[in-house]
Amino acid sequence: IVFRSHKAMRLVGTGELRGKAALRAYWTRALEGQPDLSFVVVDVLHGHGMLVITYRNQRDVLAAETLRFGPDGLVIEASACHKP
Repeated sequence: IVFRSHKAMRLVGTGELRGKAALRAYWTRALEGQPDLSFVVVDVLHGHGMLVITYRNQRDVLAAETLRFGPDGLVIEASACHKP
């Protein structure tokens, strides 16, 4: 898997993470710093081999996650965008 996010850049020094181990390390650190993390889904958009989820987090920040799926149905690429 490949994951891209500006927030990853701030937490782990790179905006692009590759592999499950890197993604796990990022989320472990991110969740430790935000124990109150929560989401309210705004919308879900379906595309060819992909999905976009828009949501608001616990700070009412609008965000979107784009997930791209491989032939086996597993996520192979994800990216997160947040409204400033």
